[in-house]
Amino acid sequence: MPRPLVGIGHSYGGNIITNLAYIHPRLFTTVLLLDPVIQTSLPPMGFGTDPTGTINFSLWRQDVWPNRAAAAQAHRTLTKSWDPRCAERMIKYAFRDLPTPLHPGVHAANDTTTNQVDSPVTLTTTKYHDVIAQIRQNFSSRIVEGRMEIDRTTHADLDTEVVSTPMYRPEAPSTYYRLPTLRPSCLWVLGAKTYLRLDEMREGIRTCGCGVGGSGGVAQARVKEVIMSGLGHLFPFQDVGRSAETCAAWLETEMERYRVAEKEWKEKRQLMSKRDHLVLTDEWFKVLRPPRQSQSKKMKL
Repeated sequence: MPRPLVGIGHSYGGNIITNLAYIHPRLFTTVLLLDPVIQTSLPPMGFGTDPTGTINFSLWRQDVWPNRAAAAQAHRTLTKSWDPRCAERMIKYAFRDLPTPLHPGVHAANDTTTNQVDSPVTLTTTKYHDVIAQIRQNFSSRIVEGRMEIDRTTHADLDTEVVSTPMYRPEAPSTYYRLPTLRPSCLWVLGAKTYLRLDEMREGIRTCGCGVGGSGGVAQARVKEVIMSGLGHLFPFQDVGRSAETCAAWLETEMERYRVAEKEWKEKRQLMSKRDHLVLTDEWFKVLRPPRQSQSKKMKL
């Protein structure tokens, strides 16, 4: 893969990109996190068991419509503030024609007035897959002799502090606690009206890259925060232009830094002879003192 590589992710995509950077610290030159789900506690709205959370909506939502136009109309409230291009792509790719394995008995009906087939549609990603992508169940937890018991064959990633909840997601807090070690530079773009915990994300930004193995953080201009005023969690779909401009401004600086670093590295390597590539420099021999003669004989034995 040709370098430089840039990681970009929105919502849980930001969490996934960050974990990929943890696994391979040198993979990305920089990462762009758009309102990422990286926090220590559940948001005030979104992942509880009572309405009106996103998982409640996902599980109980309608998932069959008589045609694509009806499906688009049903989602008009969600997309009315979106950039029209995003709404068009959602309508194009978020629905698929029936029948499907989940709904095998729903077939297209012929319109006798136009002699055309108006195919009913369902969700491309089923609502059940949507739910389990957002949250994991913890139905089997139980109290044994006054303490919560975790089945570690299935729920080893469950935080003991939230073990009593029937729903959980482990990645948000685990990713948060590792932020000091994030190696690539990082731009955080947050929605001012996000339903996520803005205070926790901003605390994460403060520590991001500041630990062992990290980029250096805000103090070394390797981490930056931008707030999208007037917009919420879905701002990449609502204001594409401002989102792109914000990311492009960061990338312009980072790509210039990358070009300078690569040039310096190549120039340094070009000055080396073939033998220089085979042996260590004189500094190694100055720092690592030779063993005494008696020690040298023992080592040979």
